[in-house]
Amino acid sequence: MNLPAIKHSVYIKASPETVYRTITTSEGWNAWFTDEARIDPKPGGEIYFKWENVGCDNLTFEDHGPVLEAIPNEKFVFKWNPGVTQTTCTFILNPQDDGTLISFTEEGYTEDPKDLQMLVECATGWGEALTLLKIYLEHGIAYKYSDVGG
Repeated sequence: MNLPAIKHSVYIKASPETVYRTITTSEGWNAWFTDEARIDPKPGGEIYFKWENVGCDNLTFEDHGPVLEAIPNEKFVFKWNPGVTQTTCTFILNPQDDGTLISFTEEGYTEDPKDLQMLVECATGWGEALTLLKIYLEHGIAYKYSDVGG
């Protein structure tokens, strides 16, 4: 049985073009989330993330998966493997006022104990990550995910 999806929304005072470029390029992800990212932002492409010295245990970990959808300035979807089961992450970008409303969803977790643990960690982590994306795009502050303890 699949568990409920993780859902977050955040308004960022930046154009959908700017937000899309940030979430579909290695340089974009490395500025606010990862220590190393590689992205081929097209359906069938691959996304790869690496974090170093995260948390109080200074862990290094990596993840990867296929890109499923990439609609410029509107939608970016990929799969990755934070738990036992591969999950799907979806970013939907909607222009709003003088910025972008990002709706984020991650779904596909199961009742496996490792999935349950990662569901809780990723629910919190994606909220932090989207806040870091907002700070980066609105204020130019590049405070990486590993800097906040991951």
